[in-house]
Amino acid sequence: FLNPEDEIYRRIIMAGKGFGDADSQPPLYLRTTDEMLEEFEYLGSAKAREIVIENPVKIAGMVEKITPVRPDKCPPVIPDSDKMLRDICYNKAHSMYGEDLPEIVTERLERELNSIISNGFAVMYIIAQKLVWKSVEDGYLVGSRGSVGSSFVATMAGITEVNPLSPHYYCKKCHYSDFESEEVRKFAGGCGWDMPDRICPVCGEKLTKDGFDIPFETFLGFKGNKEPDIDLNFSGDYQSNAHKYTEVIFGAGQTFRAGTVGTLADKTAFGYVKNYYEEHGQIKRTAEIDRISRGCQGIRRSTGQHPGGIVIVPRDKEIYEFTPIQKPANDMTTDIITTHFEYHAIDANLLKLDILGHDDPTMIRRLEKLTNTNVNRDVPINDPKVMSLFTSPEALGITSDDIDGCPTGSLGLPELGTDFVIQMLVDTKPTKISDLVNISGLSHGTDVWLGNAQTLIEEGRCTISTAICTRDDIMVYLMHKGIEPQVSFQIMEHVRKGKGLQIYKDKKSGKEINEEEVMHQHNVPDWYIGSCKKI
Repeated sequence: FLNPEDEIYRRIIMAGKGFGDADSQPPLYLRTTDEMLEEFEYLGSAKAREIVIENPVKIAGMVEKITPVRPDKCPPVIPDSDKMLRDICYNKAHSMYGEDLPEIVTERLERELNSIISNGFAVMYIIAQKLVWKSVEDGYLVGSRGSVGSSFVATMAGITEVNPLSPHYYCKKCHYSDFESEEVRKFAGGCGWDMPDRICPVCGEKLTKDGFDIPFETFLGFKGNKEPDIDLNFSGDYQSNAHKYTEVIFGAGQTFRAGTVGTLADKTAFGYVKNYYEEHGQIKRTAEIDRISRGCQGIRRSTGQHPGGIVIVPRDKEIYEFTPIQKPANDMTTDIITTHFEYHAIDANLLKLDILGHDDPTMIRRLEKLTNTNVNRDVPINDPKVMSLFTSPEALGITSDDIDGCPTGSLGLPELGTDFVIQMLVDTKPTKISDLVNISGLSHGTDVWLGNAQTLIEEGRCTISTAICTRDDIMVYLMHKGIEPQVSFQIMEHVRKGKGLQIYKDKKSGKEINEEEVMHQHNVPDWYIGSCKKI
């Protein structure tokens, strides 16, 4: 520890772990140069100086600069992944939108593919594509988490079912499409599933509705060079198969579980401190217990493994070039081998795949079997009865009184059955798919709903459709207000990371950018600016 007074933390942690000699603490704090000279005073001042200052400097001068692990990025290689990705995407696009692709489809595909391929990210897409296709082939849907839904290439590669183009209609039979009509443009910034049903004017088939209007920048950054983070939710029943399949793709001995370092959590630290003083018969105020427990928090407790992180080593490299490996928590009975270094320490060098387990794909698979229904083919996303569950339980054949007065029918729906979200549903009365997306955004952010959007909606300053609910809402709205795309992107990034509105120097132009001032200049309302500052 750093200072002499920090010994209390070490003593408490040792006592908490059951060491009987915890109170016999040696003075293990780090000495200053003067303190070290004092320790060696008995040798005389010249010898003390030689030992404390001159010799360590000599040794440091003899050691050449080395890095214990490879400093360079070593992504895995799949031969021809660039060409493979391009072919998969265009085949899918032609199967949906016809031989002559609409300009909006070609433009978005080319822009994304150029970014992805030029920055060397194609291999990550191909890995995700192989894993998802294998799982779907084996009968389990895969949920894509987070911002991968803003990549149209990910949609065309079958990695995500979210289509980030603007809302539109297309015909599966004759490939007619409509991105431009007045009716379609009304839903810009929203969701294509909220548009009314329509018949194809060319062949009379029912048109497919699609599109969520998400900018690609939220995924790969404004220059398309932000490392993509493709997180996938596999069925918990299937997760181990997906982990094993990575070994099939890359070869045995090239994949490892991502290691973690388990630290002392705040509640555990508080318990250690409280118990220590109780056992010593000392009475301490809660504020003092709190102060000391803060000094113990975050201390390494044990090693563990990431629930779904798989680290991939290229075939021509060895894991030892990047990290030692070990069994988690020194448990020699387990077959699992993890990286010894915490995965964040090597994520600049090796690719980590997030192959997470989730209940949703498992439940969907079970329901498909029980009802002999195919989710993709037979279940409409905007079924009116399902939509009614967010405002009333009637479609389930029951009343609120049957379920303890719960005003909605959403108790059994993932993430929509808690008191907090049910209250949001009551406050916002969602009627559209885009409302549900917004509610999900509002319920997952920090300081987004309570004391922010909730108050603004109650005061009538905005609605569920115009409040800030997701990160891309900010960028899309500010660009719509005429603010430059690069500045809109920066404001979105600052707000979502909790940094509020910033003043900074633009690297390219050298101009000072005051984000709040820019928003005022473009007539962004005060309530919107205030909302950004709270998130």
